[in-house]
Amino acid sequence: LGLHMLLLGTSLNADVQFGVAQTLSTVIVIAWNFMLNNALTYRDQRLRGWRMLWGMLRFELICGISVVSNVGVASWVYDYSSVWWVAGLTGALVGTMWNYLVSAALVWQVR
Repeated sequence: LGLHMLLLGTSLNADVQFGVAQTLSTVIVIAWNFMLNNALTYRDQRLRGWRMLWGMLRFELICGISVVSNVGVASWVYDYSSVWWVAGLTGALVGTMWNYLVSAALVWQVR
């Protein structure tokens, strides 16, 4: 969440439209999250080589589903309140549970 908020705030300071900034921040954080999960959270099931690339593709696709709701909710909150950090945080939290549960089941399967 910290990286997402940093990227979102930086993008908004560069006059990027909120919806675009939320989308970019989310996509970057998804890739970063995969790398952290692969290295730390699921280190006992760490994916390497082609399996890592395939796992990252699956992770991006799975998390891509939640990007739609994340950006939609965040944009709605932003349009309603204009407080960027509340909107950005709300959107990020919407996708967090989906991403964790589904990626745990479909990307780092028990071997």
